Amino acid sequence: MFKLNNPVKTEPLLGYKVQSNVCTGCGESITILITPEALFLYNQGGYVQDVLSGFAPDVRERFVSGICGECWKTLFGNEEEN
Repeated sequence: MFKLNNPVKTEPLLGYKVQSNVCTGCGESITILITPEALFLYNQGGYVQDVLSGFAPDVRERFVSGICGECWKTLFGNEEEN
């Protein structure tokens, strides 16, 4: 399960700003803009790859595990290096 924190409606209604959990490595969080349809899908139990389909995998991972892309590389290495 993943978590979208603090959904805030934008004016005019273009979507919702949602915040990630704080990264366990660097202490940073990010805010992204999602559509009303994506928020509805999230509230219906949708999968992260469907709700955040327009975002890069490292952004989606941040909402799942709370780890940013740079800290992920530090912890687990770069895929190209393996």
